[in-house]
Amino acid sequence: MEVFTLSIMDNNRLTSLSTIPSSQLAAFNYVTTPMWIYDVEAFKICWANDPALALWNNSQDNPLLSRDLSQDMSQVIELSIKQIAKESRKKPRKSWWTLYPQNIAKQVYIRFSNISNDEQQNLLLCEALLERDEIERDTHFALDNTIQSLFDRDGHLLSGNLRFSESYATQTISLPELIEMEMSELKHKMGSSHQVEFERQTINRGVMAWYKFHIKELMPEQHYIVSQENITERKLKEQTYRHLAYHDQLTGLLNRYGFNDYLIEQCHKAQPFYLFLVDLDAFKLVNNNLGHSAGDEVLVEIARRFVMHLPDSYQTCRFAGDEFIIVVPQQQDSQSVDAISRLILDIVVQPIEKIDSIQITASIGAASYPLDAKEPNDLIMYADTAMYKAKERGSKSYCSFAQQMSLEIQRRSAIQQGLKQALNFRELVPLFQPIVDMKNNTLIGMEALLSWDSPTLGRVPPQEFVEEAERSGMMNEIGQWILRSACEQCLSWQKRTGHPLTLSVNVSAIQLNDNFINTLDDILTKTGFPAKQLTLELTESIFLLNIKQVIKRLKAISSRGVGVCIDDFGTGYSSLSYIHKLPIDALKIDRSFINDIDNSDVVIEATIAMASKLGLKVVAEGIESQHQREMMLRYPNLLAQGFYYSRPVNAQEFEKLSLFTKLFPKTGDNIVSMPRSG
Repeated sequence: MEVFTLSIMDNNRLTSLSTIPSSQLAAFNYVTTPMWIYDVEAFKICWANDPALALWNNSQDNPLLSRDLSQDMSQVIELSIKQIAKESRKKPRKSWWTLYPQNIAKQVYIRFSNISNDEQQNLLLCEALLERDEIERDTHFALDNTIQSLFDRDGHLLSGNLRFSESYATQTISLPELIEMEMSELKHKMGSSHQVEFERQTINRGVMAWYKFHIKELMPEQHYIVSQENITERKLKEQTYRHLAYHDQLTGLLNRYGFNDYLIEQCHKAQPFYLFLVDLDAFKLVNNNLGHSAGDEVLVEIARRFVMHLPDSYQTCRFAGDEFIIVVPQQQDSQSVDAISRLILDIVVQPIEKIDSIQITASIGAASYPLDAKEPNDLIMYADTAMYKAKERGSKSYCSFAQQMSLEIQRRSAIQQGLKQALNFRELVPLFQPIVDMKNNTLIGMEALLSWDSPTLGRVPPQEFVEEAERSGMMNEIGQWILRSACEQCLSWQKRTGHPLTLSVNVSAIQLNDNFINTLDDILTKTGFPAKQLTLELTESIFLLNIKQVIKRLKAISSRGVGVCIDDFGTGYSSLSYIHKLPIDALKIDRSFINDIDNSDVVIEATIAMASKLGLKVVAEGIESQHQREMMLRYPNLLAQGFYYSRPVNAQEFEKLSLFTKLFPKTGDNIVSMPRSG
């Protein structure tokens, strides 16, 4: 302060400062903002407060007030300063300026005011608006790659760094325009901290971009220094990740997670809508017979059709493997559930030309919000229940949920839960039904079937729990268990009776995949059961799709000596053009023809004649009466199976059947039985 005062008093030119009272000059020394007066004509600073002395690196060896600033000043800078002096006579000028105290460059934002008494003087009162943000504005603002700008208390642009100038074509942009936010809202966000940070999407030069803004209010000037980081790339990645998280990568539709959010939102809107659950019929056969790549092509094609042919107001989701959900708003001009269901089914059933023009059918269950349910999970569950009811009617069917179906939901859920422990707790029991040579009424083998005695559900019929096992993915495990158990039991009976009893075991189309052959080999090896006495029974559903794959797998089975029988022949999907190409050994005439034997004799006769030509054995399934037996005895070399001979029974009861006991040799009236193996 003493140096400063003596310098002023010793300098004769200080008479020019008479425009500013000495008391005010003294008061300026207590202001934290650096302030100094520059004599433009003399190229010298003639007054400075303490913060300015610090800014200019004042020292006893190099006192600020005695420096000749013209030595390092270019003509361009000199002209610029004179221009500022001229313009600031009417209104203060503000701009970024580079100072070189002791040859050290400093970027400073300065407000210039011309305080001269007459036209002959050019005294500039310079205010460096730094203080708390000196370091940030001195170096970071000017040199960092971040876009930086400074606005006054009203949001008018004061200045910006090079990055700002490159990013914004206009220099008249206001703070509200930059951040797309009113000043009142900005002040509210900043609160007492006088700073705020947020992310916002803005439009500049017609281009949409994301920026992370950090805004500080500089006190006491109430200026705003703005730092912006372009985060468009990060935001795009986030949007991509979100899209991947909420959309199915194969079809591009909403996935289960994305749909869950959508459905919750729709329920909150409380506007009526329909929910359709679409399940592709026999889709697992596509994967098993054509491969998973073909299955993927089917899903992509079905999804594409939904997007192309359903109205834009419909929301489609791939909910699970082969399940889609479609939400349809209910409006006055909306179509009925029946009409929408038929539209969806017609879209699905069109041949897929890319995959040999195969046709896929679907089953649909529908539920209504808020009529059936108001909760998302309940709606899906009810539609799912209706869909399975539709499947019972056959492929390409649809059904709307009805309240009485709630009991079926509980039943299905209980069966699926019970199946998880059925194997572990030995609740599943193999049953055996005799297969008889009709001509001499002799037992030649048996078919292995399944029984489930649940401690909570009681006896569950196979047609009910097998379907749930297939739905829940447990069929492979259960199928392996019954095949192994039946082989072990039949082998024991072969050894005891000395007869080469045959064993027939059902294999579902779902089981007949690439891994099945390995499973078959493993069971035959470990049990020691002779392959030539084993027959696998397959339903005609295996002919739904790629017959080449079917033939390939059946040949692999046949090459091991295992027989193949087509079960329920005549009621399913078989094509007579394929029968002669298949490596099969037998056909089972479906029980429906036997039940109506008086009216079905033409079909039965034709089937037997065809089988005879192909060298296939024929099993008449469902013989329940003497009349049916006598009618079938007209045909030679038939095998028979049905309640007339025995219902399916467990192993202990099977051993008591007269058909079984007759296999043992007799001595007089006594049956000589061999001890049981194991």
